[in-house]
Amino acid sequence: MASTVRKEVNASICTGIYERMSGLELAGVLRLLEERESDGTTLFNRLKKPAQGPTWAGFKNLAKRLEWMDGLGDTGVWMDGIAAGKITDFAGEADAADVAELRDYQSVKRLALVACLTYKARMRVRDDLATMFCKRVAMKTKKAKVELEEIRLAEREIVEALIGNYRTVLKNIDEGGPAQAALEKAAAMTAGVRAALEGLDEAAPADEVARRLEGRVSPAVLALARVQVVQADGFGAVTRAVEGFGGFAKQYE
Repeated sequence: MASTVRKEVNASICTGIYERMSGLELAGVLRLLEERESDGTTLFNRLKKPAQGPTWAGFKNLAKRLEWMDGLGDTGVWMDGIAAGKITDFAGEADAADVAELRDYQSVKRLALVACLTYKARMRVRDDLATMFCKRVAMKTKKAKVELEEIRLAEREIVEALIGNYRTVLKNIDEGGPAQAALEKAAAMTAGVRAALEGLDEAAPADEVARRLEGRVSPAVLALARVQVVQADGFGAVTRAVEGFGGFAKQYE
């Protein structure tokens, strides 16, 4: 009696699945058992394939498989009102059989079993796709952290080098250091130039400038003298005389 009741219940479930599927959906499920792929296997075996590793190629292939399964129909509508345990049992029975064995079933039960396997496979692909996406994000995050740490170390080296150079500069400009000695020498040269050119008027010729500087002049010294005179707010004539003397003074460099 229990066996008879179970058969009647299962038959009722299979009939309900069959009736909730449209003609186009029924034809699509039947093609799973008939059409073959390039490797000779049927599309039915594609429902059983496990997910690949969390590579970019595997992610794209899994997304294409989900798109293909979505095109078979709304499997949620097919399984409306059916207990999850029954769906799992029917899907397991279909998964354990091959195409030749399924052809021995009555058409309604065969279609119902394949529909249950399609429903479970679609759920599994969705879960695998979400899991693979999380793994891909985790891998990218881990890689980004490593690269960020490398950037921080590189920036730290640059900062430490800059601090070392700055420390060297501060050390050299201390009293008695090379920088301080150069500044004192430049100040003495500037004072000497200004003292030598003091009293020149606007009509002073370049020869007079050369005579006062005793021929020891260079373009750099002339430029320095010009700047110092301008900063002193006077000796405008001296500035023009120095500018006119630029070409003549090159022979004394």
